[in-house]
Amino acid sequence: MPFHEDTELTFPNDGGCFGCSASNPIGLRLRFRRSGETVTTRHAIADHFHGAPGIAHGGIVATLLDEASCAAVFFVQERFVVTGELTVRYLRPCPVGKPLDFSARATGEHPRYAVVEAEVRDGDVVLARSTGKFFFQDRREPAP
Repeated sequence: MPFHEDTELTFPNDGGCFGCSASNPIGLRLRFRRSGETVTTRHAIADHFHGAPGIAHGGIVATLLDEASCAAVFFVQERFVVTGELTVRYLRPCPVGKPLDFSARATGEHPRYAVVEAEVRDGDVVLARSTGKFFFQDRREPAP
């Protein structure tokens, strides 16, 4: 799949995914960009996803890291994956309502899965990092 770094990337079939589907009315509706082997997205976490006031719930931060990780495999390796394992290290609180930068890239591969590392930043400050195993799927389009 040819790409241009200034092009917004979307999955070929909407599929209703909570993270990336434009048709999911309660979803995050993420859009991605690619720079070399890295896939990025910018997203402001809505206040209704807060844990403590003003701070994003850790589960939604993990969801965003997971989505970026899956997108990194799809848009670079052109393979669908499902999450097998995700470990998140929270370094600082993630604010709600402020655009944050998420990035991910595959750092290793095994016959059945890719290893992906991701992070979220507020400017130059890393707020959280993740590492995960994302298992390859033998399908051409997202699951219905």
